[in-house]
Amino acid sequence: MYVLLAVAVGVAVWSAIHGVRTREKSASPLTARHTSAIGYATAAVVATVMAISYLCGSTAPVVSNGAAFTDALWLRLTDMFIYTSLLLVCLCSAIVVVAKFRR
Repeated sequence: MYVLLAVAVGVAVWSAIHGVRTREKSASPLTARHTSAIGYATAAVVATVMAISYLCGSTAPVVSNGAAFTDALWLRLTDMFIYTSLLLVCLCSAIVVVAKFRR
């Protein structure tokens, strides 16, 4: 499990760095600057949301199939991924609605 977690985190970091470095370059420097700012802002928002949701995660033991899970790290990480995914789906939906009615 630790190896898969390390691989997933490594691939995610590599993908983010690779995406920012190799994005399509536009002809206008102003547009390129704007695209770069969006990429960095997106990475910063995701990292901030993940950090905040980790800190807000519960450490209360969970009983599943009769076994109690009490490891605080994994309980918080589970909450972090759940909260982050829900928040980002809601945020993306709101952005799509705003962009749809903006024009």
